[in-house]
Amino acid sequence: MSLNVLLVLIGWLFALAIFFGFIILLRYIQHREHMELIRQGINPHKTQKHRRSRGILRAGLITMMVGFSLTIGLYPVGFFLPTAFTNTPFHLGPWLLPGLIPLGVGAALTISYYLEQSSQTGSEETDEKENVIHLREHRTKERQEGAE
Repeated sequence: MSLNVLLVLIGWLFALAIFFGFIILLRYIQHREHMELIRQGINPHKTQKHRRSRGILRAGLITMMVGFSLTIGLYPVGFFLPTAFTNTPFHLGPWLLPGLIPLGVGAALTISYYLEQSSQTGSEETDEKENVIHLREHRTKERQEGAE
């Protein structure tokens, strides 16, 4: 193996180690956060579900805007190609697919966020609040018993 190939492989391994190290660090921070929430009597699964749904909305909007920008940016290509390729109305063609695909994926993610929000019932939220109150009361009793 030449020295250049060896340097490239070492570089890739180093980048891979940094990537996996970062993932492990994020998981450790998430674990510590969950343990602290449990220690305070809060159900971490409720906060995680809320964060995840906001993340879906954010990802959907970003993906949709990237797809929209690519579609708008690629639209003029239809005017520069020979007429054999652009016999369709409005000069539409396969060169728009790199923009239309992420536009559709982003729209699907955004729609799924709103469908998920409308499917939640008020009784589920009330039950969850009651569970949190019960957990806090239980934790307070444990602290009082431990102080005696």
